[in-house]
Amino acid sequence: MTLKKRFYITSILSVILATLSWGYKDANSELPTFLNILVGIVISYMLLFYLFKTGKLKTNWTSSIIKIIVYISGISLLIFGINMANRIDDDQESFWVVNHNIWLTDLFGILLALLIFYIIFSWAFEQWTKIQTLKNDKAKAELELLKTQINPHFFFNTLNNLYSLIKKDPDTAQEYVLKLSDMMRFTIYDGKEETVPLEEEIKYLTNFIELQTARYHKVIDIDFKHRISNKDYPIPPLLFIILLENSFKHGVEKLINQSFIHIELQENDTQILFTIKNNYDPDTHIKSEGIGLENLQDRLNLLYPNGRHKLTISNQNQVYFVTLELYKS
Repeated sequence: MTLKKRFYITSILSVILATLSWGYKDANSELPTFLNILVGIVISYMLLFYLFKTGKLKTNWTSSIIKIIVYISGISLLIFGINMANRIDDDQESFWVVNHNIWLTDLFGILLALLIFYIIFSWAFEQWTKIQTLKNDKAKAELELLKTQINPHFFFNTLNNLYSLIKKDPDTAQEYVLKLSDMMRFTIYDGKEETVPLEEEIKYLTNFIELQTARYHKVIDIDFKHRISNKDYPIPPLLFIILLENSFKHGVEKLINQSFIHIELQENDTQILFTIKNNYDPDTHIKSEGIGLENLQDRLNLLYPNGRHKLTISNQNQVYFVTLELYKS
């Protein structure tokens, strides 16, 4: 939950509690007082969370023992102050007694409650921070593992094709070597980055399509359209390649003729939309989605959590249709 969401939730809760307290202000019960205490707790929680989260309230101590000693000393002094204040004769008007009410006792009591609340909150926030750190480290480790699971035999197949092409058409072979080199550079170096420009991802897909097309000695209807408003928009690398690989592997590779792959990539102010459809041979079709799609779904859950993505796969009339939506906020 983001800091902004916490602020909205606590603000709404405070308004609700304050409204209830005002509505029951004339009631002959302790309910208004209890509600006011809850309002104070909610506001204190948000204030402390903001100060801790933004680093404006430092909680680092040189020693945990010193921290415990300070806490125990503070609590002991406040309890001692409350006992001493209670010994003041409230029948005798003085600076400490106003209208037979010892306000000093209330002050020490409030300070004691705030200190205890601070101790509990600081401990809870420290544990929450450790859990979040562990989750982030785990997510990064899983993401690195998933990115290394990109199917490598494409490169081996391409090298074999280049070997046979060198004698037949050296110029084309040189062009393909450059494309393969760009793809390997992107996979090895840019693939390690958290994000890459959307334009670079499109270039990678384009090179992949051209090299794959060169493998097959048959006519393939391939159409790759991309309409983007911001070519430098950052996107996680190697995010669409699994879907494209599957289209060739389960579609073009199995079909003798009339195979097609139609791809469209759109980017606007709110989302990135990637769609791909391909036909396939029902006689060789494998119903299992395979590890590739599982890896993709895992990456999406890590990179675009909390409903920030939508992956839809449909199959109708021997045509696979996949839609991947990535929401920017």
